[in-house]
Amino acid sequence: MEEAKINQVLYRIIRGRLRFPQLDPVLYIHEPTPEIVEESFEIYEKCYKQSYLNGVFIKKELKEVLFENEMWSPLDDRNAEKITPQIEDLKVEAFQNYINPKKLSGIKANLRYMERTQQRLKNKIKQLDHISCEGTAEFARSIWILSKTVKTSEGNQYDLNKCSLYSVLSFYNESMITSTQFRRVARSDIFRGMWSLSKRGSSLFGENACSLTRDQSALCSFASMYDSVNENPERPNEKVIEDDDCLDGWFIVQKRKHEGEKKKREVESMLSNSKIANSQEVFIMADSPEAARNINEMNTSHAQNIIKNRNAQIEKEGSVKLTDLTDVRQNITTQARQAAIQKVKGR
Repeated sequence: MEEAKINQVLYRIIRGRLRFPQLDPVLYIHEPTPEIVEESFEIYEKCYKQSYLNGVFIKKELKEVLFENEMWSPLDDRNAEKITPQIEDLKVEAFQNYINPKKLSGIKANLRYMERTQQRLKNKIKQLDHISCEGTAEFARSIWILSKTVKTSEGNQYDLNKCSLYSVLSFYNESMITSTQFRRVARSDIFRGMWSLSKRGSSLFGENACSLTRDQSALCSFASMYDSVNENPERPNEKVIEDDDCLDGWFIVQKRKHEGEKKKREVESMLSNSKIANSQEVFIMADSPEAARNINEMNTSHAQNIIKNRNAQIEKEGSVKLTDLTDVRQNITTQARQAAIQKVKGR
């Protein structure tokens, strides 16, 4: 993003308004005050109740409608579940290959493709959300907020009956500041100077935390994120920090490392029981699918691969004796070979 664009986004955030130049006079869409936001939820609740009484679907019911009309399938469900970890793995690859521009470019191309696929699936599952109770209520709330926040350059409230509400709302939604833009502004020299002064007592936006606009709050969050990265003992290379994909990959690596250490401590705590300390395998009963997932995550990656291969073998063969499992047979063969070697050495 060019420096001029960075400054434009920054000062839009500072002023808390978006210029709408498509009308005469030029209008400004201001970020809502806490009072307007609070009152807007009353509009939401009122519209939601009316929609529900009129027999409008709620969101969780729409998935059944999508299934019945072949607009969503179980395959889409499986693909949606798989795509997030795939994106995370690609970001980790990006971080690990930040010094290899050619390979990094290929990883980024795959990453953009996966993100587009993920967005397509999200749009597919949400394609009827606008006709739900929630969608109808949120639209009414958005229109009401616009009616309170669209003003002229003199600061006077503008009568939206004089223009197309849809065009104003569409322009506002299309002009939302993206995560990439927030991050580039947060890294920019001009904002870092402002942010540094604010930590020494100067007021950044002239408001307390509760009165910050959504965009101001988001920018502060990203600035704090970069502070934590720079202060981390394992701070990554500057090229990684400046690359959103690589930095996301670094975050994922740190998270997995932390989770791995936590998992190791949990396992060591369980194995402190003398009855199971020397066991090759420990079975733990789960009382829910979530508990089963948590228990499975306590396994090492090697153990998870063994479980995966066992499940595949059982699914293929129907039923398998313990001693006929591939990994068990391999262990038995290895132990027999080692015993034979020791016997020969003993002679």
